[in-house]
Amino acid sequence: MFHTTNAAGNNPLRRAADKMRELADLLGVRDLTLRPDAYIEVFGRDSTVAHPQIEMGGDVFPVHVKTSKNRPFEGAARVNIVSGVCLFSDRRLRTLDVTGRDVRLLQPKTQPPMEKIVSLRVDDRMSLYEYESSLRQMALVRGLLASIPASTPVSVTLDLPRAQYYLFLVDALKCGMVGTDLALAWFDEVDLRRRRVAELMVDEISRPGLRTGRSCPIQLATAFDDLADHVRSVVSSDGVPEIEDCVAVLDTSGDDMWDLLRTTWTPRTFHDLGYAGYTIEKMRASLNVEGKPPELGLMVDSASEGRGHSAAESVQRDLARRHPGLSFAMAGLYSLEKLMVAGDSRPLRSLYFNDPGTVAVDTTGTEVDLIRATYELYHH
Repeated sequence: MFHTTNAAGNNPLRRAADKMRELADLLGVRDLTLRPDAYIEVFGRDSTVAHPQIEMGGDVFPVHVKTSKNRPFEGAARVNIVSGVCLFSDRRLRTLDVTGRDVRLLQPKTQPPMEKIVSLRVDDRMSLYEYESSLRQMALVRGLLASIPASTPVSVTLDLPRAQYYLFLVDALKCGMVGTDLALAWFDEVDLRRRRVAELMVDEISRPGLRTGRSCPIQLATAFDDLADHVRSVVSSDGVPEIEDCVAVLDTSGDDMWDLLRTTWTPRTFHDLGYAGYTIEKMRASLNVEGKPPELGLMVDSASEGRGHSAAESVQRDLARRHPGLSFAMAGLYSLEKLMVAGDSRPLRSLYFNDPGTVAVDTTGTEVDLIRATYELYHH
């Protein structure tokens, strides 16, 4: 990754800047300024991601912009903002098996654990990943709320996982590698952490002294609450959730977005099922019905989560082809992390899977409180 002070001289940055101007016009934002400097991530000889720096609502944000192809309207009568973060980090959670090895529950896996999980240790302190992501993304949400015309209704949905994290233990339950009490303790930890992160995000949106010029509803995503309740109930009875039963629960939940998704797709694994919850919230925010005022789903997330946007767009295009009268208008502002982990010869890495803890040492040997540094970074 490198910083350039000549954004106008770079083709990917010019295209990114044009997308940002287009989105600003669509939203009716008038106080947005594109700065002459920007950040560029290079992933190969012909692969770059551009993050132009924008000034909006009195703050500066390096963002990567994604806009829908074949946008079905030229203005938004309503804007639905969706933003969320993952829970914990690999350093804030230790899941130990009988040998004392950490099975690293949050890491992507294809196989269940080889030894029985006997201990769950959660650090009550919020991880640097959770804290930095929440402050950074909510700063951008505040900027949008302050800049979108007051005449345009705006809603904010905090899409924080619940059932998705419950399902992390299903394979271990199936093969007898985790007990009921420990699984239920994990569910409790997920629910508690979800509430704490949601409270932090709401506090950041409505922080005193930062007037957005409007009030808007802020809601916690509930798409898979019925699924979470089902999984907890089954495990409480010493049972093991089955994929067919979980799908049936959602089929009877009355969620129109799930019903729409099911017309083209059936989940085959718990991994697929869990990630469908994130797609549903993107669908809900961006769905447009013929004859009704146009709405825009605006995703505010970390730059590392941009792939979820593309996956949701693919689903949306398929649904729009199969269901005449429906369309989806979605755009994304993917903010660049201001704190990352770097090695001597490795690329920059996310704080989620590479948690450095909350204390670092600077070049003078002085300890730096990274939580305080993050607070000052976003509360200047």
